[in-house]
Amino acid sequence: MREKSNYKIIDLVDKGQFGKVFVAIEGNDGTLVALKELNQKQLSSSSFWQELHFLVTLNHFNIVTYKTLEHYQNHCYIVMDYYEGGTLRNLLDSSFKLTLDQSLKLVINILSGLRFAHEKAIIHRNIKPENILLKISDRQPWTAHISNFGMAKLYQEISNKINLGNTGNPAYMAPEQFYGQYSYSCDLYAVGAILFELIVGEPPFSGMPQELMSAHLNQPVIIPKTIPFIVRSLLAKSLQKLPHRRFLNAGEMLQSLQSAQELLQADDYTITLSQTEQCFYCLTPSSTEVLPDPVTHLAIATEQVYLGTLDRLYIRRYRDLSLAGEIVNQWEVSLDQKIRSLQIKSYGYFIATASSLYCLPQDTTTEEFRFFSETLLPIASFPTTKLVSTIDPQGSWLGVSYIPHKSKTPAWEIFRLPNCQLKRSQINRKPWKYLIALDRRYGLGIHNTKQQTTELHLFDRRGNWLANSLIQVQLNLVTYNPLFPWQLLATEANKPNVAILITLKRFQVQRIPLENNPVLLTNCQFGYLLSDRWGTITLIKGDDLSLTQFQVPLPTEFEVTAIAMTATQILVASASPSQAQLQRFSWDY
Repeated sequence: MREKSNYKIIDLVDKGQFGKVFVAIEGNDGTLVALKELNQKQLSSSSFWQELHFLVTLNHFNIVTYKTLEHYQNHCYIVMDYYEGGTLRNLLDSSFKLTLDQSLKLVINILSGLRFAHEKAIIHRNIKPENILLKISDRQPWTAHISNFGMAKLYQEISNKINLGNTGNPAYMAPEQFYGQYSYSCDLYAVGAILFELIVGEPPFSGMPQELMSAHLNQPVIIPKTIPFIVRSLLAKSLQKLPHRRFLNAGEMLQSLQSAQELLQADDYTITLSQTEQCFYCLTPSSTEVLPDPVTHLAIATEQVYLGTLDRLYIRRYRDLSLAGEIVNQWEVSLDQKIRSLQIKSYGYFIATASSLYCLPQDTTTEEFRFFSETLLPIASFPTTKLVSTIDPQGSWLGVSYIPHKSKTPAWEIFRLPNCQLKRSQINRKPWKYLIALDRRYGLGIHNTKQQTTELHLFDRRGNWLANSLIQVQLNLVTYNPLFPWQLLATEANKPNVAILITLKRFQVQRIPLENNPVLLTNCQFGYLLSDRWGTITLIKGDDLSLTQFQVPLPTEFEVTAIAMTATQILVASASPSQAQLQRFSWDY
């Protein structure tokens, strides 16, 4: 995979018992794919070609999609679609628990794929959470897709052999599998064990392989009575010790599960994601200040606070980092248009309006502030009112996209900083909703399509488009925190109480359920801040994705307009139709 291959490997996704799986860029159109490598030392060639044969045969939405075979420099790879949601095991190991309805939907997906495979006389023999891949969907949080057919067998092959040896994961193996006996029913037992774990939080049995074998053979499955009776009955039948007492086939189990889901929905069982436990704080303001105009942008840097109103930027310098003491200096900077964004970089403060870009040096002296206070001159202006821009964290390049006046074709330009020298100018393919500089070398363009999906396009600092991917949801607010590289947080347009975390290197997408409907999204030193209009603020930590929720008091008719946070302070700007205010809250991280 060096020069002549049609694929460029980005990262290692999985290193299993039988080989490696990579995420790679397809050279023709830049889309992401998964490459499964043939490991000749650990996996026989016959198993590899057998899996390839099954993947070519099984063309179904809930089974991983085979694209082609890549053979290069004595390496052989199965090329498949890439599933950005990770594995079902990743979801089970996360801190977010699914509701019963969502668990049923995932298992319905698995059974739909199994029914198709069984109709082709193929028994998977290794159904487990690690072999279920997830894709983000606009209709439900995830769809499930069966992978890894390396252990699969045709029913005719199994019926002619009494003992093929143990296969699969002992936690999900049917009792007869421990004696080398296989049938379609083995796959259904494993599906029942997965459904049990999705609902209860752990598999039916646990322990070492020998303990698991004894439990599957002899111990009855204890199903909690808190689970609705119709689901308990379904679980009990799928986890019977004797194969003939289970469901006859995947189609029968699928039909039973769909009927159970319809009955539960009719009984008004929740169909949304349940919220994980989180810390909750009701805050009391340390100070409240009446403002002349509503503040739409807030930023904090060391002892300075930046307050952006319609066309003015107020800069306050405090005596210490607590922001609670005396204001040493305050400046007011006039701009030509309404502020669109305010970003703090290591070299200065970057301000964007509808057609202009401004930059204030970080170490601005009092005399320089007095000079800027009259009128701050832009570093660049463009013939548009729809400017989208980004600047890299080190301040070495600037990327802009805009639709010029009297034109329908977007322009795409890259500038070298600090002298703002034009490096590349070209006609753009799409009007970008967001441009995000990821680091010194790379950036990302984000485009919402008319099909309610979102396209993500990676580019380099020279303006070359490198890779692209599509997710089946439409993103609304998007932010990038350089403290947590190659990680985006966004809100979903059609599900306002859900946040979307996108890890770009391996391109994995995770949904995070929220208890509020955020209309503001910004960065802080710990991760990400999201606030609704009524003062419910959620902090999502960037390292472990734990949630902390704050409730701040607001006067009647006031709505939150901007938020910012330090290790000890939370600033909340709010406004009513006739007034504006800035509240400061103390908290101990």
